[in-house]
Amino acid sequence: MFWDGTRWVNASHNPARRTSRLTTWAATAVMIVGFGAAALPLQFATAASHKATDASCAVSPASADVNETYVVSAWGLPTGTAINLWVTHDGSTMGSPLGSTTDGTFNLNEVSTAAGVWTYTFSGPTRVKNTRVYGTCSVSAY
Repeated sequence: MFWDGTRWVNASHNPARRTSRLTTWAATAVMIVGFGAAALPLQFATAASHKATDASCAVSPASADVNETYVVSAWGLPTGTAINLWVTHDGSTMGSPLGSTTDGTFNLNEVSTAAGVWTYTFSGPTRVKNTRVYGTCSVSAY
């Protein structure tokens, strides 16, 4: 049994309706175009939130004793995309993923384990050049 819109009809007495392949393909094409048109505004909204033109970073205090805690702050970072932190000391660079940020900022407590200049670079992936540097700052450890 099935409901034909006005009454229940015995399925064995109602011959199945046939649709042509052309009709099926046309309906599929209309759905694909419709989904694409619905998703188009979302792409513009997402692209706007990934811009970080005024991004930078700073370390407070600018100098610290070895094993003393200081704060590395970054702002103006893009939202909703991966951010990486690169730490360079004595010619050696180590990277670590920070994840994404909802407000475009990171504040990290860091400690220098050896004397010298420690440089912090915030970067993220892009479609054009693969990686973009958003800010670089450093601290001198004594």
